[in-house]
Amino acid sequence: MFGKKDSKADAPDETTRTRPAPASPARPSLAADAPAGRGAAASTGKLAYEARRAAKAGVALEKWMADKARRVQAEREAVQRARKKAAPDKPSLLRRLLDRAHRPL
Repeated sequence: MFGKKDSKADAPDETTRTRPAPASPARPSLAADAPAGRGAAASTGKLAYEARRAAKAGVALEKWMADKARRVQAEREAVQRARKKAAPDKPSLLRRLLDRAHRPL
């Protein structure tokens, strides 16, 4: 059953499908409108989702995407500032003396 190939399987019929032709390069890509935060490529589904969110907010898609990019950039900067602020300062005199005391001779 599984080992032999049937001669009927070689003949094309209604169960075999052909692959669709690739998109023509003359068609404009929707990836140009992609947000910079997730890379250069955005799927049509992602763009449709963002278009629905923009329509719900009552703004144009371009304005929505620009605002979103600004929010993402501001969030990244806030995280960087928090990391920089959380960086340890110069150790105190007591901490430096204790560290020196624990070093091997």
